[in-house]
Amino acid sequence: MVLQTVRELKVDVAILSDQHRPLTPPNTWISDADNQAAIWVRSGVPVQRCSSGQSHFYTWAQIAGIYIFSIYAPPRLSHEEFIGLLNNIVDEARGKTPVLVAGDFNAWATEWGSRETKPRGRELLNSLATLDVLLLNTGSEPTFVGEQGESVIDLTFASVSLYNRVGSWRVSDVYTSSDHKAIVYEILLEENHGVGRAPAGNRRWSARTLDSDSFAEIVSEMEIRSGSAENMVDELMSTIVRACDASMSGGRDRRRRESVYWWNDDIAECRRDCIRARKYAQRARGRPDEVIRREEFADARR
Repeated sequence: MVLQTVRELKVDVAILSDQHRPLTPPNTWISDADNQAAIWVRSGVPVQRCSSGQSHFYTWAQIAGIYIFSIYAPPRLSHEEFIGLLNNIVDEARGKTPVLVAGDFNAWATEWGSRETKPRGRELLNSLATLDVLLLNTGSEPTFVGEQGESVIDLTFASVSLYNRVGSWRVSDVYTSSDHKAIVYEILLEENHGVGRAPAGNRRWSARTLDSDSFAEIVSEMEIRSGSAENMVDELMSTIVRACDASMSGGRDRRRRESVYWWNDDIAECRRDCIRARKYAQRARGRPDEVIRREEFADARR
């Protein structure tokens, strides 16, 4: 499901937590020693430097001049082990700039929408403050939705110098088959660090290859944050471009966008059913039909 999602959205880099199973070539896979924190890189996107793969619960890679850290801090870590992990991350990241730090931290703090700040959240804030990074999470949309409830535990931080180059950060409704939602954002690259994509203004798409379901799915997730008219227009255009990329092939590329070999119309329909059932379950929280909607979502996932 991860491979199909990144292909549909034409993602260049995916930061994955608690994945366990490597995603096969021709793409690049960089992970920690246990394949729990990983970075997937689209084939053709050069990786300048990367971790040796011997660390636990985190890995990193330099891509397009940006140091990207993928983190997975499992709930089973003791408080001391969690602090040790943070120390290792900070030591590794120090001197690497600009840096993007993202992953499943299993930490709670009011700064990112939790009802209260717990020890893990406090330690995380204190540690990352030494790296001079800023939190990219916006709003209060939960990143984790499971049987035990909802929470915001998947976080994204960026260097001050990188912060204003990150746009359209949002929690996506695209179905991933996981209790964790996908987080999608775009990074404006410096001119000498392109990864092979044409500027939006020069792009062309073939209307004959339109997949209307994919286009509608992305546009339906669109949330334009309040701000200046220029920023709001940029976010709107970014979403439209992404929807076109995901639903049509390029005007000069006569091939249909590829799917993973096992993907078919039946699986696509099942995913749409899961997305629909999940939305109903989320909207039913606190209402008389909550249990029924959650059972329907559980059935759809099977």
